[in-house]
Amino acid sequence: MPATVASLVAVAEFVGGAVAVAGLGDKDAYRLRLAVDELITNVITHGYPPASAGEIELHSSVSDGWVLFLIVDFGTEFDPTSGHRPIPVVDPDDLPVGGFGLSLARMSADRLIYERVGELNRTIVVVRRSGRDLVAHDDRRPPWMS
Repeated sequence: MPATVASLVAVAEFVGGAVAVAGLGDKDAYRLRLAVDELITNVITHGYPPASAGEIELHSSVSDGWVLFLIVDFGTEFDPTSGHRPIPVVDPDDLPVGGFGLSLARMSADRLIYERVGELNRTIVVVRRSGRDLVAHDDRRPPWMS
């Protein structure tokens, strides 16, 4: 899909379809939607020069215990798993708009994996299906990526 704000509607529909197939509960569905939306928005906003014809690929996979989204883009190299900007504990009305999307994505996903492959950014978002076992959090790769 084109790396444009208008594509966020298609992203929401695609994620909604995967949520339905996976049978995710409301909480898990919300976490998945939030993480994918924030990461795609980041690519659209910062990954390509203004007025360029960038593209984003979005793939999903559902397994017994996991829902996985793969986001692929040819934009500027950027690792969304690095760095950390904590969200301050203040009245939400006092927060500046913007700047916390990556923190929200990291907090929402059970796993967030990044790799640069040639000119590609590959970001993998993994959300555990409720009631399923989760691999120890210090293991950055889901079992099927071993």
